Amino acid sequence: MEFSVKSGSPEKQRSACIVVGVFEPRRLSPVAEQLDKISDGYISSLLRRGDLEGKPGQMLLLHQVPGVLSERVLLVGCGKERELGERQYKEIIQKTISTLNETGSMEAVCFLTELHVKGRDTYWKVRQAVEATKDGLYTFDQFKSSKPETRRPLRKLVFNVPTRRELNLGEKAIAHGLAVASGVKASKDLATCHQTLPTQPT
Repeated sequence: MEFSVKSGSPEKQRSACIVVGVFEPRRLSPVAEQLDKISDGYISSLLRRGDLEGKPGQMLLLHQVPGVLSERVLLVGCGKERELGERQYKEIIQKTISTLNETGSMEAVCFLTELHVKGRDTYWKVRQAVEATKDGLYTFDQFKSSKPETRRPLRKLVFNVPTRRELNLGEKAIAHGLAVASGVKASKDLATCHQTLPTQPT
C-alpha cells in the first residue's frame, strides 16, 4: 500500500474514488457540500430520499456523479458531528478501507482527514488513518499454500489536508504511522506464528 498527502479541492480530483463524510442526520460535511454544489444537488437529493442517514460506518458508493471528475464517490457515515472522537474516527477509517478494497478502486483520495476530531490535529488524523488502514488490511497467510486474492485491491491512498502548510506535517505523520504499523504487524506475525506452529514434544 502506498500512502501520500496532498492539499486540493474535491472537484479537481481525477481519481478512481473520492471519500467524503456525511454527518447524522443526513448532513453533508464541508467537502461533501462542495461536491454536491458542482453536481447540482445530486448528492443531497439522494440523502433526502433516504439512501444514507449518516450513522457511523454507513457507506454509499456513487458512480459517475454529475460534474465530478472522479469515477466514484464514497459517502461515509460519520455520526453526529460534535460527537466524533478518537475511537469512532479510527473505526470509520477501517470500515472505509474495507469498503474501498472491495469496490475495485485501486487508488482513492480520502478527505476524512479533514473532519474535526475533538482535541486532535492533522498530524494525529493522518497518522491514525495510516495505522488503521494497515491494521484493517492485515492478513497472515505465511503458511497457506494458496493465498486469497482481492480482485483489483486498493493500492494507493491519498490523504487530503486542509492547507499546503500542513503537507510536511502530513508526510511526517505517514512516516510515523508506517513505523508503528510495521511494529504492530511484526508482533501479530510472531504471535500468530507461535499459535500456528506445532508444539515440539519434550
